[in-house]
Amino acid sequence: MTTEALLAEISIAFPPVKMPGKSDLRFHRDSCFHCDYLARDLDIFRGEPVGAAVIWVLHRELSSLSAKGWAWALPHYLPFCLSPEAQDKRTETEFLLYSLAPVEKFEAETRVRLSALSRQQVACLVHFVEWCKAHPHWGSYCPSEIEDALNFLKRMQA
Repeated sequence: MTTEALLAEISIAFPPVKMPGKSDLRFHRDSCFHCDYLARDLDIFRGEPVGAAVIWVLHRELSSLSAKGWAWALPHYLPFCLSPEAQDKRTETEFLLYSLAPVEKFEAETRVRLSALSRQQVACLVHFVEWCKAHPHWGSYCPSEIEDALNFLKRMQA
């Protein structure tokens, strides 16, 4: 799949949604400082376009996002990972791949985080990871994580 085709699929599968309230962004409801910091740091950007600064905040704490948070973030995060800026920095894509390739003991939590996604959106994530697999950098940089992410997402589709 070409980058352009994947961007077109993302724009259809992931229409933008409004940023959830601070408490709805958090994965953990009670006294989790990671979730607290993420909600606070993202709230600074409330009402503004989602750009590189928001993606930078998100990438460090993807595991602190709720299902509603993932549904809000992915329409912005995925296209960013395909942008020239992300191709230079690469950390945002790397962290997303790791987040989509949970070890067995975190699979249930990751399923909860992704539970607000439709079947079409999960299929689009599979295509994104397949794009990474074919990418010259990602395919050689983290092939086992890519395979783990593909296997996890395909199990989600079943």
